[in-house]
Amino acid sequence: MKVPSYDDLARSIPDIHPRETFDQVTRLVPSAQPVVEIRSGAAEMRHGAALFACITARNEAHAGAVMALAREFSPRIERHGPACVVLDVSGLGKLLGDAHGIAAEIERTAADRGLKARISIAPTQTAARLLGLCDDAPSVVTRDVTAALNELPLKVLEDLRPPGTAATRSDPLVVMPRWGIRSVGEFAALPAEEVSARFGRNGVALHRVACGIDARPLVPDPGVPRFLQMIELEWPLDSLEPLSFVLARLLEPLSSSLERADRAGAALRLDLRLVDKSIHTRVLQLPAPIRDARVLRTLLLLDLESHPPSAAIDIVTIEVDPAPSRIVQYSLLQRATPSPETLATLNARLFALVGEARCGSPLLLDSHRPDAFVMARFNPADAIKANPGALELWNPGTLRRFRPPVAIRVAVERGRPVHVAIDRKGMPGGRVDQAAGPWRSSGAWWDAAAQHWDRDEWDVAVADGSVCRIYLDRVSDQWFLEGVVD
Repeated sequence: MKVPSYDDLARSIPDIHPRETFDQVTRLVPSAQPVVEIRSGAAEMRHGAALFACITARNEAHAGAVMALAREFSPRIERHGPACVVLDVSGLGKLLGDAHGIAAEIERTAADRGLKARISIAPTQTAARLLGLCDDAPSVVTRDVTAALNELPLKVLEDLRPPGTAATRSDPLVVMPRWGIRSVGEFAALPAEEVSARFGRNGVALHRVACGIDARPLVPDPGVPRFLQMIELEWPLDSLEPLSFVLARLLEPLSSSLERADRAGAALRLDLRLVDKSIHTRVLQLPAPIRDARVLRTLLLLDLESHPPSAAIDIVTIEVDPAPSRIVQYSLLQRATPSPETLATLNARLFALVGEARCGSPLLLDSHRPDAFVMARFNPADAIKANPGALELWNPGTLRRFRPPVAIRVAVERGRPVHVAIDRKGMPGGRVDQAAGPWRSSGAWWDAAAQHWDRDEWDVAVADGSVCRIYLDRVSDQWFLEGVVD
């Protein structure tokens, strides 16, 4: 005998698509401001890392192939018509490079599958769709959205007409050509208040499209799987040790789901709902696709050690941005490099110990300042590509710099150094057998905010066989040892 339950008697609640919610809000609050605001010349500054790609098939029969191609690059996909999709590619920077690299990779994958499509990338969905309507070659815009849309014909706005703005006799797309305005840039240059006074709400909506402004955020297609796990804790957690068990419980099923889908994580998003109702969010850009639950948990814990939450934790949510899993092929002729999991864990531990600004790969700046560099995140592939001899056992002629330079005492005769004395043990010094120089450099004396320099450099060979670079700071009249040539 079966006893009926409340679930058997109650009517089921129908599923509501997020797009219906946005459309309902738009109808109820027609004068609401857009979610994304862009002004000419400031798109990159306001959007930061936001980047969208639009893939438009030239044949509507390839609609399924376009969706399959988009799923290879992002889980956040929105369909616009039968053969056009917009996808969020903001998290692909670590895997594919900049926007041009992402566009080239999408184009290459489409060509391998025999799919003819137009590809465009821009900081907004609207700009990406407009560029995809006109250009056959991949179009990439990362800075001024309005300037990129200047030369497009005005008629392309017809395909992106906002819902509820049907064409009438007073429609801007009908009236503007009579006024001599035939391009999107000319329409976008008009003052918004004047457009509103003459064309009303429909004109303002089209004007925002011409400026490349998104009326709402991207609403992912419900058919795209999301790798997300969430748990609501019975008691708040105020330390990382119990949180590690919670992270392991969430990451294990995520790792299994990624393995079944032949995917790995390209980025990891952690949202911690705190007891004070705030949300502590951390986003980790992984150096390579990773799905090992233990490695992901270690990376999250090390990141939280450097950026701890401000209060106890109530709800934990983890979402993984998927990417195709790695296929590793080792070579018999090259030295094997450490695995991405090992490097990611090592970098995370170093970041927790010394800070992110003090760990990474030094990149030289285009400056006359001696030893001018910045620290970038360490990527072994980029390091080997930039310096093919980095893996050699011996690389002669390399200057090993001391940071900061070591203060020394130098005896000078007839303007040339003849003896180098240093108080540290194990450091080179003694009689100078050969000396080349001086090479005088100075700069930044015109900038009061910058630290100026004025020095004479010498390359000297001392009696113990060492070759060093020393210099005289002409401002303080002090000698320094800058480095040793290995």
